[in-house]
Amino acid sequence: MKVINQPIRFYNQEFVFNNLLGCLISRDYNPYTEVPCVDLQATHPSKSINLEVVNDPFKMKRRARSNEWKALKHPKMTAFYARLLTWTSTHCYLFIHLLAKLKLNLFADAGDAAMFYYNVYPDMRRQHTLCLPRALFIATTSKRFKKHGTLFIGTFLPTVRMHAWVMEDGMQADRYDNQWIYYRPVQMML
Repeated sequence: MKVINQPIRFYNQEFVFNNLLGCLISRDYNPYTEVPCVDLQATHPSKSINLEVVNDPFKMKRRARSNEWKALKHPKMTAFYARLLTWTSTHCYLFIHLLAKLKLNLFADAGDAAMFYYNVYPDMRRQHTLCLPRALFIATTSKRFKKHGTLFIGTFLPTVRMHAWVMEDGMQADRYDNQWIYYRPVQMML
């Protein structure tokens, strides 16, 4: 996956996502070192709608997702992969970048991949802490992600809380995630 970092200015501070540590770093804002905005329309036109929707959530289309994922049979290795991502995201963040490069193409779209992840971890109270492994699972197992999906890591300033989510075809992949609208993206994975 191609990674694009997008620093955020908040008052006189600039917040940047650190890829190695998986955390947000703040520094004094320097207008002479300003990073140019990424033009996704020119570089990835099929993915530009995802950033548009993140910047203006009222543009998002709603699509009814089916529960057909229950009827699909996936090998036990799929659930093992979901558990591996979850363990790796909390114990060894550096290794997560290697797993993010996998492209498994197991599910028709990101919605089906998200529902499968909820099947592996059905406790909804725990799901708010599993946003990064869930988003990486969705991105690496959806067949449509490579051409139409974007994984976002965002921050809620000034609290510096972080959240990860996936947009595919201008729609939120996870039907249960309604927190993403509070976060400003600091990193995009295409």
